[in-house]
Amino acid sequence: MADNYGDALAIEVAKRIGRSVATVTALNALPADERVDGRLHVVTADNSLWAYRLSDNTFIPAGVGQGPGPEYVQEFTDPVAAAAAGLKAATAMTVAPLTILTAALLAPGIAALLAFPRNLTFTTAGGTAADAPATVLITGTDINDAALTETVNLAQTATIAAGVKCFKTVTSLAFAAADGTGATVAIGFGAVFGLAKKAKVRAGGVAVKQEIAVGVPVATGTFVIPATSPPNGSYAPSTAPDGSRDYAIYFERDLS
Repeated sequence: MADNYGDALAIEVAKRIGRSVATVTALNALPADERVDGRLHVVTADNSLWAYRLSDNTFIPAGVGQGPGPEYVQEFTDPVAAAAAGLKAATAMTVAPLTILTAALLAPGIAALLAFPRNLTFTTAGGTAADAPATVLITGTDINDAALTETVNLAQTATIAAGVKCFKTVTSLAFAAADGTGATVAIGFGAVFGLAKKAKVRAGGVAVKQEIAVGVPVATGTFVIPATSPPNGSYAPSTAPDGSRDYAIYFERDLS
């Protein structure tokens, strides 16, 4: 009897497990005979689990509406230190709009963004810092290689203005017309890292399960939600990167 029950159970479980597919697009292309209510499928691109819901004729992330979503682990190995002039040294501003293209940016800075997409910083200085342009429009791509833009309000005093979005590449930096020629602006990158997957937001913040900084479990990093730092949110460790420090974060992923 036990063996027969075990066999029957195994058969029933097998009915609930569908074939794996490479992408969500492939999942949505499954034929009607594979769309069984409650059947589970794995999307191998990110090892996410999806279930078919007959009432809506659609696939939904397994666990949606049934408690916490899947956990995602992201590691940052030896990210270089933030650099105020890591992309371009102090550059004189002009009374006409000024656009700086990728070719004018420093190769080590470009490589740092490719390794770990980060926010950009702008340091105003010069004999008359008040002459600095009011804004700069950053155009580039995000961690998913999708188009990303951000307008940063520059400081018209000798200080640093930082963006909140994290760029993997920078195509151009379009500065508004300056009020004079007495200001310079250096272009760099900060210590804010883009999240690789969209973070789940709960009670207004990123649903963080664990943060490890330089080998120690901590709860001191700063997380920004995807709505503020698209597309997935961002993370800034409290112990600044210096090229030898490692970080790991575990957070709940939003599959909606």
